[in-house]
Amino acid sequence: MTDLWYYADGGQQRGPISISELLTVLARIADPRRVMVRRDGFEDWKPVEEAHEIAQQLLQSPPQEPASPPGAAVREPAVLAEDATAFKHVQREMTGISGWLALLAFGQVMGILRLIFNVGQYVQSIDDKVWTYFPTVIWSEMLINAAMIGFAIWTTVLLFRHSHRFPAFFIVQMICAVLMPLVDLLCVASFFSPSIARSAIFSSSNLDRSDKRLSV
Repeated sequence: MTDLWYYADGGQQRGPISISELLTVLARIADPRRVMVRRDGFEDWKPVEEAHEIAQQLLQSPPQEPASPPGAAVREPAVLAEDATAFKHVQREMTGISGWLALLAFGQVMGILRLIFNVGQYVQSIDDKVWTYFPTVIWSEMLINAAMIGFAIWTTVLLFRHSHRFPAFFIVQMICAVLMPLVDLLCVASFFSPSIARSAIFSSSNLDRSDKRLSV
């Protein structure tokens, strides 16, 4: 019987099966052209691509679907005008951090670390006498720096969350970074001015007493 086929599977012979069953088995294989097959009448095993009865039916291109007539073309559903206005102000969601955003993210993180490092160095450089006589000044400066660090951290979180509020917060952060030294200077001056004034008054009163003693 010439319509019974055998095929090699993992070094073992499978079959006999009909040609339709063989075609079904070969259709499940990724590259069936090199599968070895034989039937009665073959002198030896052959790859599928050399077995013309199998190759013609298995390797032929699938029939193309007839083209649809022009009037039957499928159209995408149109969006009504009143519904389109709801999407007018929808902003595209930010995805990924690359290019200049990666440099900006790196600068944000390094800026926070630099602020923390500077505050730590500042605290270590303060003398004990300064802590004793001017605690309010020192704690005010610490509070200003802590607020700046917290604001920078929150701005960085908005960047990594791809929030559309990040640009506004980043602009405010840059303004605060420029104004912070001036605010710090005014804060220190506001605390030191009364002390300087009291010292000046105390010195002038001492001079008046010395003059009176000399006149006597």
